[in-house]
Amino acid sequence: MNTIKFNNNNILFLLIFLLFQFHITLSAFDPIQQQSIDTLIGYYSLPPIQDNNYCGLPNNFKCDKNGTTIMLINLSGSVTNKPNFPDQIIGAFKNVTEIKISNSNISLDFFKEYSTTLLTLTLESCSIPSFPTQLLKVKNLYMHDLLFSGNITTTSLVSLEKFTLLFSSSDLIGDYQFVNNGGVLVSRPFFEITVNNICIFYKNQVFLNLTLVLGKNFDQSSLVNLNKIASVSLYIIDVGHYNIPLSINDPFSVNVSNLNFQQIQFKLLNDHDNLDFTNSSLVQLGINNCTGITNSTNDIKILFGEYTQFLSITNSNLIKLPPTSFYYGIFQVFNLGGNKISGQLPDLPEPNTTKEIISLDFSNNLFTGSIPQNYCYHYINISNNSLGGILPMCYVCILNDYYLRSSIEGNDFTNFIGGQTSNFPICSGISFSSKAPFIFGASSLVNGANFGWSTINPDYIPYPFTSNPDINLMLIIPNKQISVGSASTNELEILKKLNFTVNVSFLIPNITIKLGLDVANPQIEYVTVFPYFNIGYSFLIKGTGFPVQTGSSSQTKVTFGSFSCSVVSSYGNILNCRVYEKQLAEMVYTITVANIQTNLSGTYQYKFQRTYPYITAIDPPTTQGGIAIVYGSYGPNHTVVELLIGKQQCNIESVNSSVILCSLGSGTGVQNVSLTVDGVNWAVNEYFRYKDQELACLGSPVCSGNGDCLNGNCVCDSGFGGALCKQIFIDDPVIRRNDTLTELIKNGYSFGFSIKNIREIDFSGNIARQHNFTSWSLSPDSTLQKWTYTNYFGGSTISYTIEQITGTSKNFTFAGELFTLQPGSLKLSANISNWEYLGPLNTLQLQIESSVKAQEESDCEKKSNIQSNGDGISLNYITIQKDKNVFSGRFIDKVVSDGRPTFSKVSFSEQTENSITVSLSLPYCKECLIDPDFSVLLSSESTVNSCDGTNSSRLKWIIPTSIILGLLGAAGIAIGGYFLLRNKLYLSRSSGLILLKKSTKSSSSDSSRA
Repeated sequence: MNTIKFNNNNILFLLIFLLFQFHITLSAFDPIQQQSIDTLIGYYSLPPIQDNNYCGLPNNFKCDKNGTTIMLINLSGSVTNKPNFPDQIIGAFKNVTEIKISNSNISLDFFKEYSTTLLTLTLESCSIPSFPTQLLKVKNLYMHDLLFSGNITTTSLVSLEKFTLLFSSSDLIGDYQFVNNGGVLVSRPFFEITVNNICIFYKNQVFLNLTLVLGKNFDQSSLVNLNKIASVSLYIIDVGHYNIPLSINDPFSVNVSNLNFQQIQFKLLNDHDNLDFTNSSLVQLGINNCTGITNSTNDIKILFGEYTQFLSITNSNLIKLPPTSFYYGIFQVFNLGGNKISGQLPDLPEPNTTKEIISLDFSNNLFTGSIPQNYCYHYINISNNSLGGILPMCYVCILNDYYLRSSIEGNDFTNFIGGQTSNFPICSGISFSSKAPFIFGASSLVNGANFGWSTINPDYIPYPFTSNPDINLMLIIPNKQISVGSASTNELEILKKLNFTVNVSFLIPNITIKLGLDVANPQIEYVTVFPYFNIGYSFLIKGTGFPVQTGSSSQTKVTFGSFSCSVVSSYGNILNCRVYEKQLAEMVYTITVANIQTNLSGTYQYKFQRTYPYITAIDPPTTQGGIAIVYGSYGPNHTVVELLIGKQQCNIESVNSSVILCSLGSGTGVQNVSLTVDGVNWAVNEYFRYKDQELACLGSPVCSGNGDCLNGNCVCDSGFGGALCKQIFIDDPVIRRNDTLTELIKNGYSFGFSIKNIREIDFSGNIARQHNFTSWSLSPDSTLQKWTYTNYFGGSTISYTIEQITGTSKNFTFAGELFTLQPGSLKLSANISNWEYLGPLNTLQLQIESSVKAQEESDCEKKSNIQSNGDGISLNYITIQKDKNVFSGRFIDKVVSDGRPTFSKVSFSEQTENSITVSLSLPYCKECLIDPDFSVLLSSESTVNSCDGTNSSRLKWIIPTSIILGLLGAAGIAIGGYFLLRNKLYLSRSSGLILLKKSTKSSSSDSSRA
């Protein structure tokens, strides 16, 4: 081992080096600060600096850790001979953060000179000429017994986070006022200030805490400004400086949550007046050591607002307890401690919910008698009274806990003497009233007796009991009710071995009680469905009683009707499973959840409806292209959305859960639609049609000179009708009606139409199912102007209404189209709601049959001529003519789907000599409305199909049919049809078919002239 030896030369060199380093350290201290410290040492008679160590007076000048600058200054002058703090000194301390000066005279230059690094300034028993108008960035200002002249302005306080202005004697308080001259607070400050007036400090700004100590010159008229102060907590205190009663004439309307009065002498004008806080949003109100709060009969004279939950009236010489209705059910906490209330303790209701529990403090009063049993169920401090009798068992069982025992100390019971710390009576009454429901994924409640209270004792936190195995017990109602939580998978296996029995240990009395568990069946509360790509659906099931499992664990079995729902995860109250079935029909399914761990199961009836994505309506652009508005369902959290119309991509501009805005190029005609949302596809054929440019009407002259052209359609003048306004309306028909039959009688002919059937069509165009309308129920309204027919199919309702137009013409609007019906018309409107689709890509198709026949057969009535026209895309008009009688229908290829107009293709389905069936293709919807109109007119042209070769009448039908379709929702349809008939026709309804028939005799007594 090598040894280092020092000779005298080495030692001398080392000492010289250390002295040099020390000199460098000392020389790093700011010389200006050194001079300033020397000056202050002289003014405040401090010991001189030794060895040039300016950090050697840490009680007065505290340096930073490097000893190079002053961070804190603490100076105190003589009480009898206060020094003048020298000017042009404090600015030398460039890094100081805290200054405390006592017993000194300070000029206003001091407040201009100190460094902007200063955060905390304390002035005790000092004098300044006036309150500074500017405080440079100081955050905390503490002023005690400060003498100054003039007022205090709000602009001088804006930088403060904490401000204290207090006085130990009234003689030190000047006649200053707080004056609002503007300014904006930089924080939510904490002010504790002595005031001679209440100032509106800062408009629309909130204090965290504002304490107002009334000064000896307090102006009571400024109390009105309390209503304009906003603070979380507000304290109004009279420590004896003012000592004059406050006259309260008006209700308080303070904008604070917590309001406290201390040592205030309230003075009300009349004995029946109250301290009125009903207009305030107070949550807590505290009144401590105050007078003037009771009337001549010692009743409390305070009114509260609906938000007040905590009331404390302490040390205020109350001698009369208010009735239970004053506080129970009103406050969560009611404190009357430290008063002089005598008599028996009031009884309280036994709570059944946590909202019925109250915390009361009746300590330090003069109550006598025994403790009511129901006090066991509340949190009540009754210490230091004169109570006696037998201490209830609920209190006996907690005597080992000092914190809980303190709530009954200071009383003498027959089985417990106040101050007793051992040899307590035996706790013998802890019990459960029944088994506890045990629910996976949820808590349950079990009742019993003498469970104890929550305590602040760290030995018994959070609750004074535990269980083995742990089932997460919690105290709900003291001494009455405990909640039972769930258990882990491992603990569940233990519980099964213990036959679902646990040991509950009550720690304070050190007693263990067995608790049996009654395992509950799985319960389903609600179900949420999401598409699972293109192969099925994912179901999120909320409920209770589900086992805890993930991955391939087999603790749960779920069925969805006849389908298996593969469990992805189960967490007690949330279960996720998948049904791998693309064509899941809309219907009510029975969901069964089986808990393999407990061999228990539960069921739930669930109405499955189509989930996103799908489209219900499209507002298309014109053939030149533009913005398309696409309505439907696209999911709550979509990320990637693609829309293909025909062969063009519709570029997404914006999308939410129900509306897509996209930009589409130019095009014509009807197009297929394909939608993809986050990998889930949806498609439909012939769902979109470009808006045509302005179209011309046929005829020469246009509309036969009897109407106007509107976008390719003739709007006929009054008295004319038909596709080209050629036909004429004549006399009103005779109508005969009852609950099953409505007849229009005219010229020996029967004109009719019926809603033949409704079909569900799959994506390939095949009929998935068909419902034929063979019977209807009829319900006339009170005006006898309308008749409604209804038919039910599964969960769907199909209805249509016929309205008679009488007197004058009537305007209607459907799918944005305005039209007018002449007197004598009949309007038909139909609705199909809640259709239950068999597949996610299926749509509906409605079939309407129109027909005509003569009442009496003749050779001239064996043939009918049926004609129609359209634009090659969709059917527009059909006409059937007999002689000059024309039965016409108009079909406009629009529907209203879920409240939105959209395209609906109209096409021929079937045709015979005397009838034609038209198919209306409807989009997916939850409620569908369609509105065709029909009319019977008189032709202005001669017939050419004469039996004898002349121009006499011959059977000729022309049915111009124009259907305005409006589709609302997934399964609803509305149909409007109009019969415009004249002379002696009657309308006959049979099995859903409406026929126009010729009358062979005069109208009966039950007929009416339309």
